[in-house]
Amino acid sequence: MKSSNLLRLTAILLLSISCQQKESAPPPVQKIAVVRAITEDVPLEKEFVGSVYGLFDIPTRARVEGYLEGIHFEEGRPVRKGQLLYTIDSQPFEAAVAEKQGQLAQARIAAVKAENDLNRIQPLAEINAVSQLDLDAAIAEKGAADAAVKAAEAALRMAEIDRSYCTIYSPIDGLIGKTQAKVGEFVGRDPNPVILNTVSDIDEIRVEFFLPENVYLELARDLAKNSSGGEETEREKAELRLILGDGS
Repeated sequence: MKSSNLLRLTAILLLSISCQQKESAPPPVQKIAVVRAITEDVPLEKEFVGSVYGLFDIPTRARVEGYLEGIHFEEGRPVRKGQLLYTIDSQPFEAAVAEKQGQLAQARIAAVKAENDLNRIQPLAEINAVSQLDLDAAIAEKGAADAAVKAAEAALRMAEIDRSYCTIYSPIDGLIGKTQAKVGEFVGRDPNPVILNTVSDIDEIRVEFFLPENVYLELARDLAKNSSGGEETEREKAELRLILGDGS
């Protein structure tokens, strides 16, 4: 019995010594990564959302009212300067031109009559066969008739100009967009379409984007400060990148 207790006590002492040795063992050496710190200039980038336009975006307008008769291009395709784009019903304007031509003819006939009357009265006035009052009236009639001819000619030119607006041509070489009116629509007067399309010169492009006010003020101050010293400005050193919708 004593021998058994002695063995148990010896085992407990050995286990206690082993645990103490394990607890007192030093921890393993840890590897520490070392990074060298360097100083360099880091560019500051700002991103803005913008819209891309052609260098010139010229709207094509219906300058007279009427029903759209024809569309003579393919949407989204290149067009040449002077190429026919749209035709508007010209019948009302043809009638207006004919009316103004008739009025001009009447004015010219009246001018011829006034001139003949003056040519007949003027010699008679020189020999006192007619009164000075008759001569003055004939001169005034001739002047009024000549003015009426000029007014009728101007009215005819205006009618012809309106008629010419029934055919709409491309103002520049470029890419034409989507038409805002279809054949048969009444155009040229709100709320109907007035601007029918846009032709864009895309050999060069421009990008419009908007800055928050605080960013604009910061940039304006930096530009003013850097440009005053005669050195290269931040704008001249800036690198601009345009990232399109597909990431390119």
